[in-house]
Amino acid sequence: MPILCKGVVISMPDLLMPAAPAGEAVSSPLARIRGTRVLIGLGWLSTPFFPLFCLFVMDYMNFGGHLTVQFTFWERHPRSALFEVVVVLLLFAVLTLILRRLWISGLIFGLLSLIAAYVNYTKAALNGDHLYPQDLAMVTQAKELTSFISGDTPVWFWLGVAAVLLWVGWFWLFRIALLRPFFWRWSTAALIILAVYLSVNTTTKTERVLNRFGMSTIDSALQSSNYAANGFVGAFTINVLSMQVQPPAGYSQDTIQSILEPYQAVAADPDAQVFDVVVVLSESFFDPRILPGVSFSENPLDNYDRLLDDPNSYSGLIYTTALGGGTVRPEFALLTGLTTDYMPDVTTPYWYVDHAFPTYVSNYKDAGYTTLAVHPYDKKFYARNTAYPLLGFDEFYGQEEVAELVEPTYKRSYISDDTTFQAIRTLVDSQEDPVFLFAITMENHQPFNALDAEDIHIQVDCPAMSEASLTALTTYTQGLYDADQMLGSLADWIDIREKPTVLLFFGDHLPTLGSNFSAYDETGFVDASGNQTTEDRQLLYSTPFIIYSNRELEGGLLEEHTGNQISDYNLLNSLARSTGMARTPYMELLADFYQNVPFYNNRLLLPLSQEDTFFPQAMEQITYDRVLGEGWSN
Repeated sequence: MPILCKGVVISMPDLLMPAAPAGEAVSSPLARIRGTRVLIGLGWLSTPFFPLFCLFVMDYMNFGGHLTVQFTFWERHPRSALFEVVVVLLLFAVLTLILRRLWISGLIFGLLSLIAAYVNYTKAALNGDHLYPQDLAMVTQAKELTSFISGDTPVWFWLGVAAVLLWVGWFWLFRIALLRPFFWRWSTAALIILAVYLSVNTTTKTERVLNRFGMSTIDSALQSSNYAANGFVGAFTINVLSMQVQPPAGYSQDTIQSILEPYQAVAADPDAQVFDVVVVLSESFFDPRILPGVSFSENPLDNYDRLLDDPNSYSGLIYTTALGGGTVRPEFALLTGLTTDYMPDVTTPYWYVDHAFPTYVSNYKDAGYTTLAVHPYDKKFYARNTAYPLLGFDEFYGQEEVAELVEPTYKRSYISDDTTFQAIRTLVDSQEDPVFLFAITMENHQPFNALDAEDIHIQVDCPAMSEASLTALTTYTQGLYDADQMLGSLADWIDIREKPTVLLFFGDHLPTLGSNFSAYDETGFVDASGNQTTEDRQLLYSTPFIIYSNRELEGGLLEEHTGNQISDYNLLNSLARSTGMARTPYMELLADFYQNVPFYNNRLLLPLSQEDTFFPQAMEQITYDRVLGEGWSN
């Protein structure tokens, strides 16, 4: 069928251009193969199936390499699957129109698809998170990110890689390409891009398009269900369309004022002692002795147990929004009192922080404290280097600064917890003003690969565990022992200090422990298949905390010395009350939330009464107002 293009009649075969390059003999075997019209036609007819195959690989990896789960997705969510098909076909069409040669567009599209599939699978297997659009901004930190990679890759993925490369080779061999005219191709691509843009350039239009496929931007609030219900491409596209955080319903100055109006600021207790405050986020700290059927040749948490019984300590469980990774989310909540529940489930909320707003850190700074942060890793990771000053920190010590303070030692390529302790002690003891210091450890970060025999001091046994899971738990336990030694060193140091000092030591999230959290599933601790009950989620999203002081301490929000339960965003609020610090109206609102609902986040799927829904809605309003809005609550 002829096509009229700028007054020139072009037949359909002219769309395909197997012309031999200069210098290639027309009669050569390669030229004869390239001139085979049937093979050229088959290559051209296979073109739309190429992006669909790439989509198949991406979703195969998105569903953990389980074809049955992938088929179930197609059966239960056919409109989401259709949406994915439309997206990949449009993307590949635009890329091919711009580049003309299918082997080039196929190579780029195929490689990007394979990389996305691999990273998404690996990230989900390691920490339960998926590949998000914001992760692309961390490409400059690829070296640091690859240090966390571990785990097996489904063998069928590598067959998919081979198939994509062979397919691209087919496109190259027969030099399948579109029309030569530049204007025709680029104008068509521009029209497609414009049509898509005009379809989603407002929130209303975006929702209308997604709703036609049974999808919604609201799906981005909980990424586990987003990627399960919409597939990788569908979920990733929703996240792209949701990156611009929209104001919560009813957001206005009057709304903010009405939320905070019932709460009054509380002045500092003039008779209270002035405490140095040390807060340690211990990487992946939790008590593995709660795993059914697991035994240890030696107690890995001897100091933790000792301090639990101390009358100057308070302990319990802190509920966070991270599992296996994503330290920055509970870190953000702990330091600010805000929530990431109603932001896009990004890798780091710090990318949204571009101005100062009230935090627990700034509350200490306003009270005359020197505010310090310590993290023996790359300061740019998770954009901490730009966010921390805006949160209220005076100084931030990364791995280079820590190495200048003390002689560093390393465990599994990370700066050891003992080194971090020495840096904390050096910094706090050198200050004349009261100190608020926040530290994040690195030693017991994943991956938990097998150790040499001489590095294993505590043997771990569990008949129900696979070899891979037991290896991960064994490696983790050695680091946990060192974290416990750090806790003991901190307590001993605090005991000999003359200044009143209080320590908050807690874990940010449970460790991964095997691909797809296999250790938890194999021991029967929880159902790790994704069909968790509310009770399962409470186990998965809680870690231990302990507060210890060299002075008698009030409990703050905590009513008992042990067995307390509290959310990450309220922990420093409780500590402020314990030490007689000044408190803001927002801190009083959070305290009221605690009295009604001691712990809550949207990952726990906890039912709330109609009356109690006020509190998470209020947190959504205040979080938006301070981070992205007008700052009326400041």
